[in-house]
Amino acid sequence: MPTTEITANHFFEPAGSRALITGGTSGLGYAIAEAFLQSGVDVAVCGTRPEKAAPLAALAQTLGRRFLALRCNITDTAAVDAMMDEVQAGFGGLDFVVNSAGMNALKPAEDYDAETFDKVMDLNVKGTHLVSKGAAKRFFIPQNSGRIVNISSAKGFIGTGRDYAAYCASKGAINMYTKQLACEWAKFGINTNAIAPTFVRTPINAAQLDNPEFYAKLVARIPAGRIGMGADIAAAALYLCSKGASFVNGVVLPVDGGLTAMQ
Repeated sequence: MPTTEITANHFFEPAGSRALITGGTSGLGYAIAEAFLQSGVDVAVCGTRPEKAAPLAALAQTLGRRFLALRCNITDTAAVDAMMDEVQAGFGGLDFVVNSAGMNALKPAEDYDAETFDKVMDLNVKGTHLVSKGAAKRFFIPQNSGRIVNISSAKGFIGTGRDYAAYCASKGAINMYTKQLACEWAKFGINTNAIAPTFVRTPINAAQLDNPEFYAKLVARIPAGRIGMGADIAAAALYLCSKGASFVNGVVLPVDGGLTAMQ
């Protein structure tokens, strides 16, 4: 259905005012939550340690925005439903979901045990599905609008020497899941996209990036000559949730300094 055209000076305004960011208490999710607050959006973050969001709560208070720090196991349907109840009670609705929660476990494929593989896939893929479905059924479908941004990875496009069997599989799944949701849910006014970063320093990869040999080899493969920053990913998430991105749907956007272009 055609929407009212907006003028260029409104292109980069958020297309709503309430966001839920999984994994928003650290890493990329934290950077995205901070940027959304600074852009005038009320933010709910969820994680296993919501107390880590105290600086975001202080920022929200300074900016006059509403803020929720929620504890949720996003791989559990009942827990996700309860989280949506909390968002409903706190914000009265929802406009954006950013699925940033994720994990990795570094093991060679030949040693990757089933239990660890399942943990990575459950959090990275099933968790993304349960939160997306929960938000869509509770908020987005009834209001005929919503934006979903999934955090994928350059490793959803390219392989690496070792240790990433489950992580690469999960991010490849996220890429196709994003495209499928875009096809199924566009009729409900929902735009679903993903961001695929290269390395950005987070608790997941800090040990690798602190290895000088690893870091030098990594940066040599990135035309921009550096790893990513949280602000790079936050800017992409803000764009995908902006008024000007209303016709962007089913895109997996590399934010990688040219890494995948160079392969």
